Amino acid sequence: MLRGARGGSLASQALALGGGRAGSRLQLELQRPELELPGVSPPTPPSSRAAAGAGAGGASGGQPAPEQAELVRSPEPENSLRALVTWLTMSVKSAISKEIFAPLDERMLGAVQVKRRTKKKIPFLATGGQGEYLTYICLSVTNKKPTQASITKVKQFEGSTSFVRRSQWMLEQLRQVNGIDPNRDSAEFDLLFENAFDQWVASTASEKCTFFQILHHTCQRYLTDRKPEFINCQSKIMGGNSILHSAADSVTSAVQKASQALNERGERLGRAEEKTEDLKNSAQQFAETAHKLAMKHKC
Repeated sequence: MLRGARGGSLASQALALGGGRAGSRLQLELQRPELELPGVSPPTPPSSRAAAGAGAGGASGGQPAPEQAELVRSPEPENSLRALVTWLTMSVKSAISKEIFAPLDERMLGAVQVKRRTKKKIPFLATGGQGEYLTYICLSVTNKKPTQASITKVKQFEGSTSFVRRSQWMLEQLRQVNGIDPNRDSAEFDLLFENAFDQWVASTASEKCTFFQILHHTCQRYLTDRKPEFINCQSKIMGGNSILHSAADSVTSAVQKASQALNERGERLGRAEEKTEDLKNSAQQFAETAHKLAMKHKC
C-alpha cells in the first residue's frame, strides 16, 4: 500500500480524477498490494529478494551483484501512482471528447480540470443542489468550414459516469487570459470574456501550461481580427509561437533585402543599357561622318 504524505496527496488527486467507472477501477487498484501498470513490473516478493541475495552471496560474501540488485529493486509506488493518474486524466478527456463534442461534429483540442479559486455566491433561496462535481474547461473546433472555435465548461457530478455541458463561449468572446504569475509554475489562472469572468485553479501547473499553449496557438490560428490578451504568462507558454514568428520575421527580412538588391541591380543594368545605347549611337554617327569625309576627299 502507499505510505507517506506525497503518496496520500497523489491518491487523493487520482480519486478526484477518476469519477465514475474510472474511479471504481482506481479504488480497486489502490487496494492491491502492488500496482501493475503497462511498462511497470510489480515489486519482487521478499522471498525472491532473499533467494537472489543468497545466490550472489556465495561469490561475493553475501552481497548481491550490481545487476542482480537492479533486478530485485522494486519500483517506487509514487511513480506507479503518477502513471495511473496520467492514464486516468487521458481517459477522462477522451470520454469528454466522445460524449460531448463528437456528436456535434466538433473536435476537442484540449481540456483542463479546474476548481474555483473563490467560492461563487449562491442566492439565498437557492435549493436542490446536485452535490459535488468535477469541472473541466474544454477547447474545441468545428469540423465543418468555416472553422469555429469555442470554450466549453463541462461538469461531471458525483456518482455519475456521464458528462454535462454547461456554459459555452465562442473564442471571439475571450478578451483576456491571465496566468497570474510569470515567474513560477502556478496552477492559478483567470479567463475574462465579454460577459463573464472566472478565477480558476488547475489540477496541476503542468496541465495549465499545456492548455495555455494549445489555447494561444488556437487563437493565433483561428482569430484574425481581435485576439485575446495573454498577460502574466511564462515565456515557455508562447515560446513555440514566438520562435515561429521570429523565423517568419527573419524570412521576411531576407526576402525584403533580396528584393531590394534585385531592384538596385536592375537599376544599374538599366543605366548600363542606356550608356551602351548612347555609345552605339555615337559609334554609328562617327562611322557615318568618317564615311562622308572619306568620300569627299576621294572625289
